Amino acid sequence: MTESIAQLKPSFVESKVWRKKLLPAAIGLIGALALLLLVLLSVASSNTEFFDRYFIWLYAANIVIGACLTLVIIVLALVIAVRWYRGHFGTRLIAKLAMIFALVGVVPGLILYGVSLQFVSRSIETWFDVQVESALNSGLELGRVTLRVAQEEILAEGNYIAEQVVQAPSGSSSEQVAAMVMKIRSQFGIQELSLFSIQRNLIFTSEVKPKKYLPPPSAEVITEAFKKKGVTSIDQIELEGQRSYRVRAIVPIVRKRPIQSKADSSKDLDDRYFLQLVRYIPVPLAKNIYAVESAYSDYQEKSLGRSGLRKMFVGTLTLTLFFALFVAVILALLLGRQLAKPLLMLLKGTQAVAQGDLSPKPELDTGDELGMLTRQFNVMTRQLADTRTSLQESKAFLERVLGSLTAGVCIFDKHYNVVSSNAGADRIFAQDLTLLDGKPLSSNSALIEFEEAIKEGFATMKLAIASEGVGKTQMSAPIWQKQIQLHTTSEYENELGVTLFVRGTQLTDDFRMVVFDDITDVVSAQRSIAWSEVARRLAHEIKNPLTPIQLSAERLQHKLAGKLSPEQEEMINRSTETIIGQVQAMKEMVNDFRDFAKTPTPQLKPVSINMLTTEILGLYEGSPLRTQLDPNCPSIMGDPTQLRQVIHNLLQNAQDAALEGNHQAEPVDVKTELVSYGEQSGAEQKAVRLTISDCGVGFPAKILARAFEPYVTTKSKGTGLGLAVVKKIIDDHGAKIEIRNRMQGEEVIGAQVSILFMNLAKEAA
Repeated sequence: MTESIAQLKPSFVESKVWRKKLLPAAIGLIGALALLLLVLLSVASSNTEFFDRYFIWLYAANIVIGACLTLVIIVLALVIAVRWYRGHFGTRLIAKLAMIFALVGVVPGLILYGVSLQFVSRSIETWFDVQVESALNSGLELGRVTLRVAQEEILAEGNYIAEQVVQAPSGSSSEQVAAMVMKIRSQFGIQELSLFSIQRNLIFTSEVKPKKYLPPPSAEVITEAFKKKGVTSIDQIELEGQRSYRVRAIVPIVRKRPIQSKADSSKDLDDRYFLQLVRYIPVPLAKNIYAVESAYSDYQEKSLGRSGLRKMFVGTLTLTLFFALFVAVILALLLGRQLAKPLLMLLKGTQAVAQGDLSPKPELDTGDELGMLTRQFNVMTRQLADTRTSLQESKAFLERVLGSLTAGVCIFDKHYNVVSSNAGADRIFAQDLTLLDGKPLSSNSALIEFEEAIKEGFATMKLAIASEGVGKTQMSAPIWQKQIQLHTTSEYENELGVTLFVRGTQLTDDFRMVVFDDITDVVSAQRSIAWSEVARRLAHEIKNPLTPIQLSAERLQHKLAGKLSPEQEEMINRSTETIIGQVQAMKEMVNDFRDFAKTPTPQLKPVSINMLTTEILGLYEGSPLRTQLDPNCPSIMGDPTQLRQVIHNLLQNAQDAALEGNHQAEPVDVKTELVSYGEQSGAEQKAVRLTISDCGVGFPAKILARAFEPYVTTKSKGTGLGLAVVKKIIDDHGAKIEIRNRMQGEEVIGAQVSILFMNLAKEAA
């Protein structure tokens, strides 16, 4: 069933033509047919002849309409099922409300149908009870007796009046006879009385307007009246707008002497006349008589069609039930959709809010609680939008503050996954830490050592809290701090790596914050200052006794000249020369100490690194050199004198390394290039890099880690201050220097020194 529902085409279920045209048209047509059938059945229930004639057609129409109504309900249920299966928003709520309303209409309808069916069946049987039939017969007979008595009374009254007319004196005029007769009429309460001649000519009448009297009967009736000495009849008439009865009596009169009248000039002795008497049955009595007759007639007809009558009522009741159920389901769907509309609006609004959409939502323009609820929902979303805007502004301000910090800030969850970080952290690690959001630092191999260090710091803090007790840590949040030396370096750092001063604290049970500063330059500066102070003191302490030592040795040589044996004099001369040579070496070393300790502040100005390098390389003509200078390199801010010293020192070191490695024929590579080293405010940061590479023996691992410290050297001759001076000059220029071994597989094939000048001239920047 589910698969068959899923296979229905969406165009059928979701088509606007289907929903807005076809379905309403079908519902309207079927509803109209159902109403028409109900009207026809109502007519048939009051007309047995009509029912007998069209029973088969009405029954068939009943079945067709019921099937159509059932089909419409099935189609609507199928549409809801398809929308439910496909997960259409709001379908479940509409279906639930529709089922509730349908049950409210269907269950009472079924109960009423069952009760009505029993009631109709039992009522039809009670209609044909023997007592009912006897009562109807008695009522009908009572009406007949009443009419018969009325006929007998008016006939007796007519005979009495006729006798009075016969006994009237001879020669009486019609006016005299009329006066006598009218007096008697008023006593008997006869509504209309007329005297006619045998030729049906009017002698006189009680009707005020002669033309409105009741015309005389036909000649046959008059003849029968003379034979039977009077006849009566009952006619059905409309009286006062209602159905009634009229009783008429024809009474013959035979006089030996005629009545003198202008209307009759007959001279016969046996002159004949007849009276016409009219009396109207009272309307209430006539109404009851007619009601009894109609009821008796209907009873007889229905008694003959009892089975058909039962089918008629059951069919009508069943169709009414189907129509009621149909209306209940349709109203359930419509009312369910109408009631679900504001709820669906709120549901869509909550989903939009959950997705971050706080724009105003449509409001229900009603005065009830649902309309108020939608309006209050918009008030809430506006407040949320204002709050979010305020939070975003605060967040942006905080991000600007954190972004302007040189220190790095990282937030971690309880599993040490990165939650957020600032631009300072990106600069320190030369990594885009936003790529690690939701991931541990160890997912980047360069940050494994840092992650282990902060885990160790938090573990130490936790132990300290546990040992000191809760009371001592309630005043402020516990903080741990330590200095970390990271050996995993970026492209532009030396093998010493970076030195970080890290502070960490527990924000909540689920979040931790770490703040760290790159103090590599500070540590390096401290070392340089310390070595400078050592060099200054050494230069001062050593230089003072050197001159007296040299003078004493020369004086001793002069005093002993010619006083010793040749062997002794040769020994004295050799020793004196050794002392003087070592003193000169010591003086040179002291001068180097002095230069290292008193390196002047660089006088920065725009310098073309390509031109400066070309100028210096001119002094090394004849030496194996290979240059690759990038013409796009801009000018840098530097001190030409100090930069010459740096380049001279590095070139000399490269040539010395080539000599020691027996690779004199291999050229020293000198290269400049324009590179990018990061982004700031969405713009790439440019720098000029100078690289000098040799093919010597490289640096041992221990020396490589401390190459820029004073007195560290691989040369058999040298003070070890060359690279230290270079490092100090480079630091004073705000540049970075990197030293590494050139590798070919596992073999060292030389050394490489790179200097990154980030302070470009303004016209270049």
